[in-house]
Amino acid sequence: MMETKESEQRKKQAAFWLEYSQQLSTAIRYGEALAAAERAVQLDETCTEAWYARGTCQAMLAQYELALAEFEHALALDISYVPAWDGKAWVLGILGDKAGAMKAIDKALELDPEYFEAVMNPRINDGGLQHPHGTL
Repeated sequence: MMETKESEQRKKQAAFWLEYSQQLSTAIRYGEALAAAERAVQLDETCTEAWYARGTCQAMLAQYELALAEFEHALALDISYVPAWDGKAWVLGILGDKAGAMKAIDKALELDPEYFEAVMNPRINDGGLQHPHGTL
């Protein structure tokens, strides 16, 4: 029983750090956002969204290989987490792997045909660095 309460508390703390990471990212403070996302992962290693947030921050800091690894980790936790497929496509596009990026977009659309970021993804076509979310 005590372990469950402790686990619940850690998940709540992780959610706080994840939200804080998102706020920092919105403020274009990616280094600090990454640190907050890393804290969320330390508190809850099973939090798919925290791994995704780490990947997004890494990508915004031009650490593309690290970002790709973070998105892959998020997908290992939840293969159907569409934002991680989108993030993977984003980074693969930046790295010049257009075929891999398109496969990731196709997977995102297979999972959620209405997924706006995947449908309207200009990054694959122009190789741009801008993430469509603007935030995490």
